[in-house]
Amino acid sequence: MEKHRNTHEEGTTLIEVMVASVVLLVGLLGIAALQIHAMRANANAFNMTEGAVTIGDRIEQVLSETWTDKTTGGDLAEGPHTSTEGDYTVTWQVEDSDNGRSKTVNLNVSWGSGDDSHSISQVMVRTKQ
Repeated sequence: MEKHRNTHEEGTTLIEVMVASVVLLVGLLGIAALQIHAMRANANAFNMTEGAVTIGDRIEQVLSETWTDKTTGGDLAEGPHTSTEGDYTVTWQVEDSDNGRSKTVNLNVSWGSGDDSHSISQVMVRTKQ
């Protein structure tokens, strides 16, 4: 005698496969979205590192400037300064102290535009040697 398959069991198996496929698809889409987010975060971290290196380079340039009582130009001259280095804009404001023995330098590195703009700031004091 031939056994008959129960059609109810076959239908349940097909529904289970479809549900499992949907769950797998949702998981794969979630992984893809996570990968895109990770790539953007990695690019932002790279830009932040480059900005920090750029501001560090400018600090070294300011520290290496010769400063005498007759210094009127260069990176240590009082007032605003701007420099463009690749995709980064470096601005710094030099303020002389009242006693003439130190200068405060406010540095800022910015990149990007609009909603995607970022910046790093640093304040340093250079004393006369």
